[in-house]
Amino acid sequence: MKSFLFSLIVFIFAQNSYAEILEIYTWKPYPGKAEQLVQDMNEAAKIHSELGITVTISALSLGTTGDVDYVMSYEDLESWGSLKDASLKSTEWSAFLAKTRSNPSGELVDSFSMSNHDLLNRSNPFSEPGQVVAFFRWEPAAGAAGSEALRQGFAAAKVIHESLGARVETYQIMNGRDGVRDMMYIMIYNNYSHMASVNEQMLTNSEWIAFQQEANSQPSQAATLLRSGIANMAGYFE
Repeated sequence: MKSFLFSLIVFIFAQNSYAEILEIYTWKPYPGKAEQLVQDMNEAAKIHSELGITVTISALSLGTTGDVDYVMSYEDLESWGSLKDASLKSTEWSAFLAKTRSNPSGELVDSFSMSNHDLLNRSNPFSEPGQVVAFFRWEPAAGAAGSEALRQGFAAAKVIHESLGARVETYQIMNGRDGVRDMMYIMIYNNYSHMASVNEQMLTNSEWIAFQQEANSQPSQAATLLRSGIANMAGYFE
């Protein structure tokens, strides 16, 4: 089993070594410290951006109690490695960690990394003020066939959703407490009004309805939706 898991991790890294990598850290503010948490994140983002890491700070809504995502973006696996090393050597980052550990503003409740399925995408797509993201984390059905079916489903859904005006990016989870088989489907909108417009069109779009009916007709390959949510940009640093 250990050998299988190691091989799987190596395979995932190899398949996604040339694509954009995102690291997501979800923080829950301590009571009365929501503003301090955002201030701490802004300070951290300035340090990381000076090192060459792009950072997005996103406020989560619907189903959270003021949680905030701190998202670090790397162009590819090589960039990820070199910039992680640079962070470890940064005296500014070390000083920041020491300061926040002595007076923490929040609790880290989740973290994971993921790599873009699109090998041509090398930059964080969530980078414009006012943007809103709807995210959906899916677990594929068992086996290689289940993973391939989910990838194909993502590709087909992306064509439909982008024809309706959303931007879509899809990702392979690379590590985290929930494992490495999951995939993420992200729909990006200019604002909440844009999101409402696209979702209204989906209700009557014949291609989307047919896609859902086709997916429901193949229960053996059905993926499981683990979680979903909405985030809006609170800050962007590059």
